[in-house]
Amino acid sequence: MFILTFCLVSQSQAQNNVHIKGKVLDQHGQTVSGATVVINAKQTTTNAQGDYSVSLNANGIYKIILNAVGYLKLEKEIKVTASERVFDFVLKESINTLDNVTIVGKTETDKAKEQAVKSTVIDLQDAYNKPATVTELMNRTAGVRIRQTGGLGASSDVSLNGFQGKSVKYFKDGIPLDYLGDGFTLSALPANMLQRIEVFKGVLPVALGADALGGAVNLISRKPSKKYLETGYELASFNTHRFNLNGFYTDTASKWFAGVDAFFNHSDNNYEALIRATDPITRNQYDANVPLFHNAYTGYFAQFYAGLSNRTWADEIKFELSTFSNRREQQHPALMTDPYGAVLSKQSSIIPSINYKKSLFNDKLNINQFLTYSNLNINRIDTLRGQYDWFGNFTPNPLKVGESRQPSNSDIDSRNFTSRTNLSFRLADNHNLELNNVFTSASRDGSDPLGARFSGTDIDILSIKSSYRKLVTSLGISSDFFDKKLNHVLMGKFFNYSASGVEAYEARPIFSNEIKSISDNSWGIADAVKYEINNRSLVRFSAEYANRLPDQNELFGDAIFVVPNFDLKPERSLNFNLGYRYNKSSSYTFEVNTFYRRTKNLILLVPIQQPYAHFENQENVKGYGVELDGNIYLTKNLIVNANATFQDLRLFDVSTADGGAEKNDARLRNTPYFFANAGLNYNLNKFKAYGYYSFVREYYLETIPKRLESGGFLGLGSSANINSLLLIPNQHLVTVGANYAFLDNQLSVGVEAKNLLDNNLYDNYRVQKAGRSFHLKLNYIIK
Repeated sequence: MFILTFCLVSQSQAQNNVHIKGKVLDQHGQTVSGATVVINAKQTTTNAQGDYSVSLNANGIYKIILNAVGYLKLEKEIKVTASERVFDFVLKESINTLDNVTIVGKTETDKAKEQAVKSTVIDLQDAYNKPATVTELMNRTAGVRIRQTGGLGASSDVSLNGFQGKSVKYFKDGIPLDYLGDGFTLSALPANMLQRIEVFKGVLPVALGADALGGAVNLISRKPSKKYLETGYELASFNTHRFNLNGFYTDTASKWFAGVDAFFNHSDNNYEALIRATDPITRNQYDANVPLFHNAYTGYFAQFYAGLSNRTWADEIKFELSTFSNRREQQHPALMTDPYGAVLSKQSSIIPSINYKKSLFNDKLNINQFLTYSNLNINRIDTLRGQYDWFGNFTPNPLKVGESRQPSNSDIDSRNFTSRTNLSFRLADNHNLELNNVFTSASRDGSDPLGARFSGTDIDILSIKSSYRKLVTSLGISSDFFDKKLNHVLMGKFFNYSASGVEAYEARPIFSNEIKSISDNSWGIADAVKYEINNRSLVRFSAEYANRLPDQNELFGDAIFVVPNFDLKPERSLNFNLGYRYNKSSSYTFEVNTFYRRTKNLILLVPIQQPYAHFENQENVKGYGVELDGNIYLTKNLIVNANATFQDLRLFDVSTADGGAEKNDARLRNTPYFFANAGLNYNLNKFKAYGYYSFVREYYLETIPKRLESGGFLGLGSSANINSLLLIPNQHLVTVGANYAFLDNQLSVGVEAKNLLDNNLYDNYRVQKAGRSFHLKLNYIIK
């Protein structure tokens, strides 16, 4: 009704005026925001998406003038008719040197990096021709660690400034990613699907409506301005095959458009891993290197979209239909303790969505409404009568069903409805008010003939519906002062959720009256300030009192190895961030950021009775950290970049068994506290070569006393005095690669060697990653 009302208003306006609109782009197809558009003595500026709109009195021939910092002035005559009212323009870059001062334009990526709300922006366009994964690209970023539980397609977890799990939220173009399930995970996603990745640490912008503590990852889809078709194929070690297809088409008047983004992945993931094997005779354990024989992953994702644009009643209305399916073999439980040879998990869905955008009142009010509904089908299969060992030998056992402690042949439906409404209103040239509202409703039920029953009945516990509802409302105002040198953002958030369900994994009777229901309301407030000292440097500060509600997957589990826990309490945190950035174009860039966190009831994934893990609250966590990041242009063709992160997050005032409290300075378990990256990139016309080195300092699988930690400056000295099985050791990763473009940059060939030194690398909960691997990628694009 709200959208319809504004549609009627806009149509009544259209009867009295002639509206022209369009998009302003640079030579690379990127949008140019903040460009000045003058026509018939009327002036406007392009928004963040490069769009402009001007109201004229009648059809006719007009002179239009476009100006933007760093671009050549463009003057052009246009003819406005009843059928021609959309005009796109391309500005050419201008680089002028005056008294050794170089003035250049800022790309959309540069502007995203310089927001008051701190974000790390990873531009992916240079990675389209490389056999690089999204997780690898993010792991080369300061303050970011992506931890996978295995190889390609394995579940992944992002750690930002030490916060992890659901404390970090995921978005696709500002929409919470939950509705896409495991179809759109970081570990499976090709870089070709995205324009860039925005990583927010601490405070989030209003447009990302989420109850996050540690930050958020916003995956920005490619925004094509021209027709194109691109396909890529990657062949790699461990029988790895990856394929992507991306295309976009629009008519000459930009009245309608259609496109596709799709990818397919398969890998046997049969790399060697160091495990603890058991001698079948003596029952003694010993170390052995064995190839993983039941670790394969196969999955596809396809998104088809079409829409209308530049209409009187809509700037854009986009219909999407997404579908995905994946099949993952489970070689072991949450820890690499027991071998499995037949346990499987599957997930699939078909997901429709609609996105509506409209600007009104001469672009003062912008409306963005997104709606989607998904039904994820989830299966866990553990029906084998017998057991495998780590060497792939099978021992039948007709008296026992399942390899794990909980046999399963489950079929679960997880339904998700998401509505996201974003309204932005320009109060004045320097003040913008924004409202963002995200409502999520989810439910889950299913069946499992091998699963738990309510005590004394034959009622399948999975048949009882679990439900979850969450509302996140954000309101903020952004203001510019002192000729836009000072930007200030103040925002408040309201959170509400309710959930109900059954916990059913423990080896005990479960009764029908054990259905649990929980609900909670909370508030949050945040403030961010950025001050541009000059054209090259800026300083920014942000503070936030945040609340995070337990997520549906934390409460319900994943129906595989993460089990429910309805005793979770909301997280609460006080966060401060301070940073400085210096950018001397074409010479070097340097950035330093610091943070302080104080969190109560931090939610963390913790192993419990094997093979399971669940999320539980860590009572009190506080910590601080510093990130250093920079790059140097040694020559116009050779760039060196490096970053380092130190973060000290520790438990404090931990409750004791007698109800008291004691001081506990132990580091947060399973959380890296020091890591660094260095890279070298050489670009010469169509040839590019690169090399990257990553280091992760040892950290600890479990909480250990501070006195046993490694010593020296920042804990970089001697090794910790603990059992080696509790230690995730130092890790050194070296990757080298090159790519070359043919046929006027239409065809490219890329090669890459990952983990060149073939070191043992570990990840989330000491799960081992792949050794040395070789990759070849072919990419072909038609524009």
